[in-house]
Amino acid sequence: MKKIITIITCTFISLGISAQITAGKHSSKLKAKNDKITLSGDEALSHLMINPNPNTSAILNSKATMTEEVIGTSTYDLQTNGSVQNRILVHDDGTISATWTMSSAYNNVWADRGTGYNFFDGTSWGAQPTSRLESSRGGWPSIIALGNGGECAITHNTDGSFINNTYRSSIGTGSWIENPITNEYLIWNRSVAGGLDGNTIHMIGVTASSNFNGTPFNGLDGALVYYRSQDGGDSWDIQKMQLPGMDSSMYTGMNGDVYAIAAQGETVVVAYFDSWGDSYIVKSTANGDSATWTKTIFLDFPVDKYTMDDGLDLDNNDTTDHVYSTDNYGALILDPNGDAHVFYGMMQYADDDLTDAASSWYPGENGIVYWNESYGADTTSNMLQDTIGYVDAAGIVTPRGRWWSNMMNNNIITAAPDLNNDGQVAGIDSTGGYALYYASRASMPNAGLDAAGNIWLSFSAYTETVDNSVQVFRHLYITKSEDGGATWKTPVNVTPHDGSNGGADWDGMQECVFGSMDKLVDDKIRIVYQLDFEPGLAVRGDEDFVDNNDIVYLEIDTVGLFSGTIPTAIIENENNNITDGKIFDILGREWKANFADLPKGIYVIDRKKIFKAE
Repeated sequence: MKKIITIITCTFISLGISAQITAGKHSSKLKAKNDKITLSGDEALSHLMINPNPNTSAILNSKATMTEEVIGTSTYDLQTNGSVQNRILVHDDGTISATWTMSSAYNNVWADRGTGYNFFDGTSWGAQPTSRLESSRGGWPSIIALGNGGECAITHNTDGSFINNTYRSSIGTGSWIENPITNEYLIWNRSVAGGLDGNTIHMIGVTASSNFNGTPFNGLDGALVYYRSQDGGDSWDIQKMQLPGMDSSMYTGMNGDVYAIAAQGETVVVAYFDSWGDSYIVKSTANGDSATWTKTIFLDFPVDKYTMDDGLDLDNNDTTDHVYSTDNYGALILDPNGDAHVFYGMMQYADDDLTDAASSWYPGENGIVYWNESYGADTTSNMLQDTIGYVDAAGIVTPRGRWWSNMMNNNIITAAPDLNNDGQVAGIDSTGGYALYYASRASMPNAGLDAAGNIWLSFSAYTETVDNSVQVFRHLYITKSEDGGATWKTPVNVTPHDGSNGGADWDGMQECVFGSMDKLVDDKIRIVYQLDFEPGLAVRGDEDFVDNNDIVYLEIDTVGLFSGTIPTAIIENENNNITDGKIFDILGREWKANFADLPKGIYVIDRKKIFKAE
């Protein structure tokens, strides 16, 4: 097992103008067909080739006072189709449980796939596991600890088509016992522990759609449903319950992996991050009792129950419009008052071809959005926000309207950085060939809270200056709010990236994705993430060689993390820009003129965050 402790200076970056949605012409070259396939992992993927010389280890370095340790590996590299699960849990005594979807097979079936588990006993991590916890094939583990002293890894089982609770009565020790939860096929669970005694399990998952040989559930081809156990998983007193607004009045079917769940005492919250529909939370303060759930929409999509090829034409001019929404990667935490804090990657979509039953997405979109319950519900109308000149493949310019949520626009808190200060976030693969996560260039958020109420956010971001001559790598970044989400620190890159150890870190050529942060932050931030030497995935998207991926435990000192070579910037919720001496808001609209005398830097003017670039 590799363990590297390094102490070097933190690297700070300026966001530059990377979060701006540019006004004016919009080229079809910046658009990609959304051929994303949501996978459960029970597919044999015939397209995959096998790498005869797989990487079996990583050489690590860092940019902060931190510890990194490889605690496991996996050749199955799709840890989630969307929101990152709870994969790390720090217990009250300082021990840690960590899980991931693992396989050791270098083929396209991954018959040995299941839960990888490792445990930190307060002194050291255990040996890297060589086999799954379960007796048969599964994946997508949620790790939870119960008030009775036990722990569970809840997964979906692809051999038996059910949700499986793998449980042991003592955290960190003893034999695991399997206990199926469902009789029918439920996929992509998210599970947490709650209740006054800590023995309630709240679980959500999606019923199998027709793509997985499922049958409609109450009129939905895939329905998100809720389960509850109040005795640590021995019995389930609520099963297959549809939460408010998650029925056939709003959907024809619901997506897998685009949700998160959090619980604290009697409070339980579910967040749903849609692309072509509303995004919202549903909340109960009565431990999930059936009649106690309320819904709050934080992104009110302009059309209800939209179906691909319907044609989004908000101004009725017989021309399809573009829309901004979530990229399906979201995160949810609860503060000590039980209030929800939500994060998601932003994305632009289009449904211009009304014959292909598919949509398009814009890989260059860049930004993470924040919302909490004090902001209230989104009240944006369904009227277009602007019209752009869209350049099609033939070079013909046609008008396209664009819609976005004001709630979203006012609360973009961070983005992938403009590292070379050229006014854009664009690397070697910007016009094609980029790693396919179907995500914003800043995405995969995960968050935690410390005792002072500070909010800590990790995310995976496109790092434009680090590439393998073909594709740009993603690194992990950390930012922080000390005032309840009103302002945010300039993010710090916590990924190996400068070659300071003689190039042993490959000059940062390491893909760092699917970061899962423990929800409690003290003097350390603790994250489990997946590391690879190749951008993108083998299971879907890029369809790279099947190769080994490291599962890394990352521990970062919070003290001094944002003390670096430049002053820490305050990032306001309303992002703005200065370009050519003019100031623009996040949507490219000029609102004040000529601050040309200001040197390059970051400013707060009229309570707005301002960037000035050369």
